Amino acid sequence: MCGSDDSFEDFVADSQMSSVRRPRETEDSEVACSQRPDAAHDTMVEDLDDDVKPADVEVDDVIKILVATDIHCGYGENKPNIHTDAVNTFEEVLQIATEQKVDMVLLGGDLYHENNPSRECQHRVTQLLRKYCLNENPIALEFLSDASVNFNQSVFDHVNYYDQNLNVGLPIFTIHGNHDDLSGKGLTALDLLHEAGLVNLFGKHESIQEFLISPILLRKGETRLALYGLGSQRDDRLVRAFKDENITFLRPNAGAEDWFNLFVLHQNRPRRAMHRSTGNYLPESLIPQFFDLLVWGHEHECKPDPQYVAASEAVGDGFYILQPGSTVATSLTPEEALQKNVFLIKIKGRKFASKPIPLQTVRPMICDELLLDKIPPGCRPATKLDRPRNRDGRYIDEMAIEAKLNEMIARAKAKRGPRQPEMPLIRLKVIYDGDWLDITPANAKRIGLRYENTVANAVDMVTIKKNVSSEARARRQRGQQNNELADELGHVSAANLQTMINDYFTHQPLDDQMTVLKPFGIGKALDQYSEIEEGGTAASANRNFDNCLLAQIGVVRNTLKKMPLPPIESLSDMESFRDLIEKDLFELKKADCERPATAPEGEEDEDDERRFYMPTPQRFNEEEEDDDEPMNSDDEPVSVFSRAASQPKTRGRGRGSRGGATRGTRGKATKASTSRAQIDSDDDGFVVLDDSDSPPPPARATRGRGRAKATTTSRKRDMSFF
Repeated sequence: MCGSDDSFEDFVADSQMSSVRRPRETEDSEVACSQRPDAAHDTMVEDLDDDVKPADVEVDDVIKILVATDIHCGYGENKPNIHTDAVNTFEEVLQIATEQKVDMVLLGGDLYHENNPSRECQHRVTQLLRKYCLNENPIALEFLSDASVNFNQSVFDHVNYYDQNLNVGLPIFTIHGNHDDLSGKGLTALDLLHEAGLVNLFGKHESIQEFLISPILLRKGETRLALYGLGSQRDDRLVRAFKDENITFLRPNAGAEDWFNLFVLHQNRPRRAMHRSTGNYLPESLIPQFFDLLVWGHEHECKPDPQYVAASEAVGDGFYILQPGSTVATSLTPEEALQKNVFLIKIKGRKFASKPIPLQTVRPMICDELLLDKIPPGCRPATKLDRPRNRDGRYIDEMAIEAKLNEMIARAKAKRGPRQPEMPLIRLKVIYDGDWLDITPANAKRIGLRYENTVANAVDMVTIKKNVSSEARARRQRGQQNNELADELGHVSAANLQTMINDYFTHQPLDDQMTVLKPFGIGKALDQYSEIEEGGTAASANRNFDNCLLAQIGVVRNTLKKMPLPPIESLSDMESFRDLIEKDLFELKKADCERPATAPEGEEDEDDERRFYMPTPQRFNEEEEDDDEPMNSDDEPVSVFSRAASQPKTRGRGRGSRGGATRGTRGKATKASTSRAQIDSDDDGFVVLDDSDSPPPPARATRGRGRAKATTTSRKRDMSFF
């Protein structure tokens, strides 16, 4: 604890102060600004000096704060004419603070325009802070809270003007904005200034799950100020934190109603997104009602008068919102063209007064519109490609645009102050409508370059827009509906086609699953067409596509070829053989569907391609079969058409190389094999019967009581059904 004999280590959460806590509205809708309460309950007054003492008498109980937000030092430093605008205005802010002899400067975020500002920008800002903040001016503010909690990101556990090695005469308190937010290891560009003792960075929260906001407690005479700060956060995340009650505001346990509560934040104030449930903004109704004044950063539009917001009809149940706006224009909009101000806030007890101070170094800016809808008689062009000209051959629209620009430049020069830059910022929005809809518009950039030595933003000072007709608007709506339908179906490309194919076949029943071709293989084949986008030819893509599909078929053929062949004793067995193959393929498909997507660690298939197309066939041991298998009455071997009864212990040489195993009456297996001249395997691994005129050799006799039968010859039949 530093700076006072009073101890304020005892804090209590705002949610626990039910006796002194004002009602809080939980609805997330934006609360409309209400009328100010009566003078007895109003916390804002016109001027505190007139109410307390004469102006020439020093007021010891009044805390004077200069408020500014969104300074954006470094904005446009790579653009001609405007590269020093932000830094020059920041120097003016520090000059005003010195002239007004304020007790402190409060910044609402975005001191820098970039998260990693350039060396030149940091050098210039450091120069200004050292020039205006380090001096021998006395500081009347007592720091009462625990600095190690307020500045927990720093190794220095005290405010900068309590450092014996520094001579701070103008303390600056600031939060970080969305431009100079956290990055890397949780550091901002403001951390360098804080560690150097030039500013006091507070409201920094590294945890995004829960926010515990402890105030900075300051005192001057009998006036006590509780300063709360919250650096820029994602609006959606912050809204959810408020609704889930993951944000806790600590208040002094004793005499909480004697403190003036000021909250500075940096968030979107109006609703920015209609498609999000949170709206991408922070509703005012979520903010606790015990605050007296909110300084709202991030919004660049300056509102000179604080707005009173009440959550209920209770007297005094509300707070004021001060929106200072930016000190430099970072976009060419009508809101940025308004007068830029900083604000002098005076606080005494629970009363405050606000006074806007216009900035004198801001570059003048004019925004306007020009509507072109009528073409003068006799100037209508013969074709749409031609543009209307006057008798001198000049384009009519360019003449109107230049006349409007000259008038805007004259207005900017007329209102220019002595400290403002000479070249103004101009933004003219030209709207083509009516007779000009079918006319080719003028070249905005070419028109702007004519004012290169007159306007600071000559290249982008003119924008052109065409009003859409009712027919074109209807066509656009139909196109949007088609786009929505296309979005529902998904954008088909070589990159996501594989995912679409896998998702489709994954949700199909087993009977509808593909047997030979696999989703991965089809996607791999279709990927060949992506080479066309990289300079390949369609013929090459077609050839690669065919080869990829044939490779999948070859994998299935080789798999079937390595399976054992059941005995084929007659032509009638061929249909059963076909059924056997179909059954084998179905079992393989079933095993492939039941197999997990990823194999256990350390287990990999022998063939990577085969792993994507067909699973490894299951092996069975014929010696482990049941000895009680029934036999026919004359001890002839029974043809078995299932792999479970016929598959050998190890893989055979191919289908047709071995016969199926059967059992005799004594339980011994008998083997019926066919001659290689009669039954052979073609190159594709499918069995064909040889119907040559030469008589087949006699079949070998089998051991045991079963007698061997000669294999019946037949005409050649191709068993390939692919």
